[in-house]
Amino acid sequence: MRARWLCRTAVSWTRPWWRAPAAPWPWPTAAPSRNSLGRGPGPAYAAAVSPITERLRDTTGRTVTLHEVTADNWRTVADIAPLDSQRAFAPGLAARYLLLSLLEDVWHSLAIHADDRVVGHVMWARDEDGSHWIGGLLIDAREQGKGLARTTMRTLLPWLAAQPGHFTTRLSYAPENIAAAHLYTSLGFTPTGAEEDGEVVVELSPPSHPSL
Repeated sequence: MRARWLCRTAVSWTRPWWRAPAAPWPWPTAAPSRNSLGRGPGPAYAAAVSPITERLRDTTGRTVTLHEVTADNWRTVADIAPLDSQRAFAPGLAARYLLLSLLEDVWHSLAIHADDRVVGHVMWARDEDGSHWIGGLLIDAREQGKGLARTTMRTLLPWLAAQPGHFTTRLSYAPENIAAAHLYTSLGFTPTGAEEDGEVVVELSPPSHPSL
């Protein structure tokens, strides 16, 4: 069964998931799936949610890690905002994603850290068939152009691939978003042939994950 489209999401990234500084082309968006997603992670996820790290660095040398959204960082995460020029692909603030995670009990928000600084937001969900979806990838306007979106994806994807029962990771983006297509294709995502509300659905399946 199809679930309703949760929200239109977007992502900003480096030079290039789900708008960046003076970019000649749009920034990628990773839209939450409208598929009938599961109602949250099972016990196997509980101890491993935070921090998630592959010890990867952005182009300025900072280590990128993914952390749970907590009482200590939620306000900073909520204030993450894209460039004004990116609003066609992203909400004005990451607060919308936090509300989605809180109220829908489907998506799970993570704070993107570069060293000790919160620089963005990303969220994931598990579908009933064992697949995972990535959405809400949003890099703060002041932090764009530093390789953070790509590094975030390269950090989150192996963690999702290691979860019990996992077999594929999916996301979607607007077909006119050339930057998104370039990023996800370079990471090994391929079109499924499906569309959701006019967005291209792509997936990444093992053994593609280990080569990230």
